[in-house]
Amino acid sequence: MDGMTVLWIVVALAVLVILVALIAGASKTSSKRRAEHERQQAEHDRQEAYEKEQESRIAAAHAERQHATADEVDARAKRAQAESEEKAAEARRLAAGATERREAAKTADREADEHRTEAADLYPDAEKHADNTTMPRANADEHWADGNHPHDPRHSKHTEH
Repeated sequence: MDGMTVLWIVVALAVLVILVALIAGASKTSSKRRAEHERQQAEHDRQEAYEKEQESRIAAAHAERQHATADEVDARAKRAQAESEEKAAEARRLAAGATERREAAKTADREADEHRTEAADLYPDAEKHADNTTMPRANADEHWADGNHPHDPRHSKHTEH
C-alpha cells in the first residue's frame, strides 16, 4: 500500500467516524427532543387531568348543593301538603259542626214555633192586652233594648256591688 491509499483509508475512516458521530449526535439529540416532548406531553396530560379532577369536584359540590336544595324544597312541599290536609280536615270538621248547628237551630226553631203555637192556643188574646205582659215577637228585642232584661249586664242587679 502506498501512502496515498493509506491516506485515503485514514480520510475515509475519519469521514466514517465523523458520520457515525454526527448520526449518534443527531440520534441522541432526537432522542432527547423526543424524551422532552414526551415529558412535556405527560406534564400537559397531568395538568389536564388535575383540571378535570377540579372541575369534577366543583360539579360534585354543585350537585350536592342541588340535592340539598331539592331535599329542602321537598320537605317544605311535604310540610305544606300536611298543613293543607290538616286545614282541609279542619274545614270538614267545621262544616260538619255548622251543619249540626243548623240542624239544632232548625230543631230549636221548630220547638219555639210549637211553644208559640201552644201558648197561642192556651191564651189567644195575649197580644191584644195593653198591660204588656206578653209582647209580640217583633217588639221583644226593643222591649229589652233598655237594659232591663235580667241577664243584660246593664241591668241593675249586675251594677250594684
